[in-house]
Amino acid sequence: MKKVSTYLPSLIISVILVFLLIISSAVLLVDINISSSKLKNLAAKNDLESKIYTELNKNYKDKYNTTGIPSEVYMDSISNSYLKSVEEAYIDAAFDALEGSGRMNVNVPSNQKLEESIDRFFNDFADENNYEKDDNFGLKLRNTKENAYKTIGAYCDVYKFSSMSEHGILPKLSKLYSNRFLATAGVLGATILMIILLVLINRKKKITTLYWCGISAIISGILGGVPSIYLLAVKYFDSFSIKQAPVFTAFTSAMYKYTEAFMAVQMAFIVIGISLVVIYGVTHEKKKYPDTKPTDIN
Repeated sequence: MKKVSTYLPSLIISVILVFLLIISSAVLLVDINISSSKLKNLAAKNDLESKIYTELNKNYKDKYNTTGIPSEVYMDSISNSYLKSVEEAYIDAAFDALEGSGRMNVNVPSNQKLEESIDRFFNDFADENNYEKDDNFGLKLRNTKENAYKTIGAYCDVYKFSSMSEHGILPKLSKLYSNRFLATAGVLGATILMIILLVLINRKKKITTLYWCGISAIISGILGGVPSIYLLAVKYFDSFSIKQAPVFTAFTSAMYKYTEAFMAVQMAFIVIGISLVVIYGVTHEKKKYPDTKPTDIN
């Protein structure tokens, strides 16, 4: 193992293998954990609909002095199940965009009960105040309904995919996300290639490959695991300055979940690496000091 012809190439490849292990684990976690179904489940687990309802209700109460429309006109017609359907519509639209051009096209579910409540309020107000139901009346009624859907959508878009789309972030991410399987195959292929090269370089003593792979796994586990442990220990993501409770919960819970998953993989790398080094050590010692049979003195 200490010959320059094998040691130096093995050292270089093992260093490359360290970074490939970190990258491959990160890419695999993206494939496994970042999907519309995963984000929906995470939102449901954190009961984001209730938080959205509270924030939305506060918004309409605050705007009462400006619009003259009581919050009850909206909120009495909005249920948590409806908010969940809107929330999921934004998630589905975002992942459709990621799989395609990166431009979101959200179809917000209609709410007939909400529209009827707004109609009733406007008509009652007009009747009580002898307000003529002319074109301006109709225009204001339509605008109020459209704004209601926009407001509800803005609060239900807890991962702020619309903002990402508007600022050109989602189109850029779509190029990466739509090619994630190819990227995963490439990284895993490169990792396997490095291991094969280690076997070929150490072909005269193949057991040495276990040592190099073990060391690479341990180092990659430390490099990836220590920062993850730190982020979780100090609750780093709690320091995010996001005012809306649903958005804060959505982002921080997602970041903690992915960090925990990444940390778990790195801890597994450390365990596997130690196991490989131990196997190498035991096997190497047996080969170095083979069992000998006692000499027959008779």
